[in-house]
Amino acid sequence: MIILLIFLGLIIYLIIEIIRYCKIKANIVSRDEVKKAAEEQAKKLKIKDPIISCDYCGAKIDTKIHKVCPQCGGAFDKDIEWTSKFNIKSEFINEQTKEIIKQTELQAQEKSKNTLKHIKITIIVLVSIIAFSLAGALWLTFFYSSLHTRGSETLEKKYTNYTKADYSIEGDGIICDNDDFKLALKGIYTNNRNYSDDSSYYGGFVFEFELENRTNKNVNVHLSCCGHSGMSRDDYSFFYDTFKKNCHVVIYENMYFEGNSDQISELVFNELDVRSAKNYDVIFELKEPVTIHTTSDFRYTPDTEGSKLTFSNDLVDIYSLYKKDDYDEGYVFTIINKTDKNFIISSDDLRVNGEVLDSTLIYKETLPGNYFFISRPLRVINSNYEDITAEDVKVNINFDCKEDPSLNFATGYMDLNK
Repeated sequence: MIILLIFLGLIIYLIIEIIRYCKIKANIVSRDEVKKAAEEQAKKLKIKDPIISCDYCGAKIDTKIHKVCPQCGGAFDKDIEWTSKFNIKSEFINEQTKEIIKQTELQAQEKSKNTLKHIKITIIVLVSIIAFSLAGALWLTFFYSSLHTRGSETLEKKYTNYTKADYSIEGDGIICDNDDFKLALKGIYTNNRNYSDDSSYYGGFVFEFELENRTNKNVNVHLSCCGHSGMSRDDYSFFYDTFKKNCHVVIYENMYFEGNSDQISELVFNELDVRSAKNYDVIFELKEPVTIHTTSDFRYTPDTEGSKLTFSNDLVDIYSLYKKDDYDEGYVFTIINKTDKNFIISSDDLRVNGEVLDSTLIYKETLPGNYFFISRPLRVINSNYEDITAEDVKVNINFDCKEDPSLNFATGYMDLNK
């Protein structure tokens, strides 16, 4: 706050100095003012109260003492020697004017030099403050996370009213285990709250992770999940935190999944990104999704009632349904993966009456093998159509398979309203 006030004060001071410098350089002095100054200078140079000769009797008059001739009493206000005190010649005035202008210019140059020096110093100070602020911001960017690392936690202190699920993780729950880093899912906890009939889970889960950073660097770790128990939605981000070098911690993360069950048979983790906190070097990056199984046999099945089969081949079935509620509206797709391969789904091409319009997108979502994917509503942005379902609407969806690129395909333009 203090630095900000100093910065603002210097800006105001700089503006004032620049205005002053411009005025000095413009040399804003009127000719009448210069002439007046020259006359004043000329008067100062004139001999004051001279001794003159009386025009009437020739006696000497000391004008400093006498106001009239002491000998004959004659006035001397018309005496040429006296009146010359007030009648300054134009040539003399002109010379004095030139001298005044010259002095004024010299003074202006000196003042402008000093003002310019102040401006330069102020600019240097401002640049230094900006550079210092940027350096501070960079320092915070690179080192803030290092100063705020995440350590071991306990369930009781972090989350209340959660109990261990009646199913457990199969095997060791390893998501990653190499020389530099280890991450494993160790347990699942539920809070035994109610479930609804509209596929919205009002309870929640807490997941226990064991993490080992085996490097001599603080690391940033991001973990996300693309689906569980046969159903895939938009990615769920579990955490994005910094962990100390050579640490071995247990952490707990809360997550709310869409669904209507407190059972989880498996979790598919599609992103694990581990980077050094200082320079962001890659330490580990998940190349393919990892599935962690539990002892539960629960599995979601796709609900396609009321939906239209828009596309089908040997790999996938695509159902579409236009939904409209108080929160959102648009085309919702249920995409069933009939293979054991993982697909990356994307769509950026929605056409209405042949025109490509801006729309919400399906952007690189992961569809695991033998899962079904439910998209967020795909809709036109800033649509002028009163009822989009009455128009000719088409969309293309792309499917990419890293495991087997020969399975890559695109649906082509699917008619959504026919």
